[in-house]
Amino acid sequence: MQLQISYDPAEDRLLLSLALGERSVGFWLTRRLTGLLWQVLWARAGSSVDAAATDTAKQWLLRLNEDRARQRQALTQEPRLQSTSPPLLVTTLQYGPATTGGHVLSLIDAVGHGEQLNLDDDSLYGLIRLLDETLATSDWRLDLWRPTAVASEEAHPARLLH
Repeated sequence: MQLQISYDPAEDRLLLSLALGERSVGFWLTRRLTGLLWQVLWARAGSSVDAAATDTAKQWLLRLNEDRARQRQALTQEPRLQSTSPPLLVTTLQYGPATTGGHVLSLIDAVGHGEQLNLDDDSLYGLIRLLDETLATSDWRLDLWRPTAVASEEAHPARLLH
């Protein structure tokens, strides 16, 4: 799976493009949904950290995991992925642990169409990084917090509606 994110000023949305084998699909992410996605991604990242660790240790472990993923993955936005159909406007996020380990993230539109992504930790941190770098090119001025303490997934429902 290949991920790309770009900001489209005419749409005032992020375009998340995915290469899934032989096909490519696109998803529009609004500003509000992107803020929710950011929280979801960090909640999933926090689920991989030992719950018994102190807040300081959790912060350190998250940064260590993020740095490790950065070293393992080379991110590139080229060549541009071309979707064979119009992008879906994401209105619902579903997420949780994958049965085989890792993370599940579903991006769903208003009529129930979408994709389920299975992400390992490196892919999860790669998506966080792509969002962070792309949002810097937008004029959204989102306050993208990095957790000072790992939020419990229990504090977030497994399904978020836009």
